[in-house]
Amino acid sequence: MKRPQFEDLTPDQQAQFGNGVGPYWLSDRARAVITGAASWFFDEASWRHHDFGYAVGGDRYDRRRCDDKFLAAMLRDAMRQNGPIFGRELVAVLIAIIFYLAVRIGGQFGSFQYRDG
Repeated sequence: MKRPQFEDLTPDQQAQFGNGVGPYWLSDRARAVITGAASWFFDEASWRHHDFGYAVGGDRYDRRRCDDKFLAAMLRDAMRQNGPIFGRELVAVLIAIIFYLAVRIGGQFGSFQYRDG
């Protein structure tokens, strides 16, 4: 059976997927604030896509691939920032690394749907 892909969703489904930036146990208000702040730096790094990968689940390698793709997308967006290298780009790279570490550490505690096969 083919593994479901985010691209299999309609654009409307993609736009509605996920809970924003932050773990499921964080309040909706806190996630909305974090997601809004992250939107200042990350245009195309889709946490919706990342949430989809976590919902589809799989094994620890699937989770690693999902997190690594999220980091790569955030770093691409970080390098597209306008301004000096030690300005917005640097801040965006640092935030991307913090988000990546957060999903690597926190994602193992109930967010990722581990599955057999």
